[in-house]
Amino acid sequence: MNAEIIAIGSELLLGATVDTNSAYLARHLAAAGINLYRKAVVGDNTERIAAMVREALERVDLVICTGGLGPTVDDVTREGVALALGRELEFHEALLEQIAARFAAMNRTMSPSNRQQAYLPAGARAIENPRGTAPAFLVEDARGTVIVLPGVPHEMRYLFEHAVLPYLRNERGISSVILVKTLHAVGLGESVIGEMVADLMQAENPTLGISAKQARYELRIGARAESQAEAEALVAQAEATIRERLGSNLIGDEPLAAQVVRMLAEQQQTLTIYEGTLMAPIYRALSATPNGLAHVRGVLIHPLDRPTDEHAAASLALAGAISAADRWRSDLGLAVQASSTSDERGFTAVSVALCTPTGMRQATRKYDLNQPEGWEFVGTLALDLLHEYLNPNTTASM
Repeated sequence: MNAEIIAIGSELLLGATVDTNSAYLARHLAAAGINLYRKAVVGDNTERIAAMVREALERVDLVICTGGLGPTVDDVTREGVALALGRELEFHEALLEQIAARFAAMNRTMSPSNRQQAYLPAGARAIENPRGTAPAFLVEDARGTVIVLPGVPHEMRYLFEHAVLPYLRNERGISSVILVKTLHAVGLGESVIGEMVADLMQAENPTLGISAKQARYELRIGARAESQAEAEALVAQAEATIRERLGSNLIGDEPLAAQVVRMLAEQQQTLTIYEGTLMAPIYRALSATPNGLAHVRGVLIHPLDRPTDEHAAASLALAGAISAADRWRSDLGLAVQASSTSDERGFTAVSVALCTPTGMRQATRKYDLNQPEGWEFVGTLALDLLHEYLNPNTTASM
């Protein structure tokens, strides 16, 4: 079965509300072995909703809509779906009684406008909503099935788990599994990684995709099978191949910061941070990770007080790592220092240095620090240097 998700609501298009429903549905459809072709967002407009549902049914046999089932004049999902399927809306007295009972249970007076929630496209199957006043519904058509759920997240999740999944399994025979595993890599560019695993990225099952996030790379393996065990075997086979090709640049299924924090704990190492900038990229990266500062003894923030070139920045990073480690008597000192000037392309040289009981390690790279993610790249560079030291098997190129 192939599916599309349509999130309905003008507030989603305006950015006033974040569409978390589609992400939830995407994860659970994958777990149920259903291929998701597309996700889309449309405003509260009958004709546009109808057009989007029609287009989706030309590609897939399952369309799941969320939102637009309320009692106000802009809640037109029912009308849009009915128009897409060429059906009239029919009034259901039993649904109105359920809605009224819901209001009575909440000790509230039902508004006359709630009556519109008792209308469904002709032939639709109502899905009772014990968590809210908006009944959901599904319509089976020659082109496919359209399922419409409320936009309120907790109502949508409840109905998907307690009504939609049982329907898909018991009546549509969905029994396969899609398993996704994410691996993390550092030390190589996205294009280099892509070339090393190009053949895996072209395979149909399992699939492999790569995404880049501030010099950290996620490799997502997806496998479809008739059982969990078969899917796990396919993922394991792909993972083994990736590990063989990427070697120590593949750091595993933990994000870089989380892995560094875990390794500090396991090795009982303490860390002190020297930040030569108010942007404090190392501190920010670790503080965004659970227990990220548990083994950090101190943080010294010392912005530049005079112009500094690339060579001087490297020296300051080394001195900063040593002085920070000595000041707090920590096992390790990790420092970052950027030069005060940029080259003709707008790139700034940044040095990171690590003071260890056995010596010093250092790396220098150039980044566009005018970009919002520029300092996040610096944080990754510093943590990669620390990871290289904590993991003796790592030979990642800095």
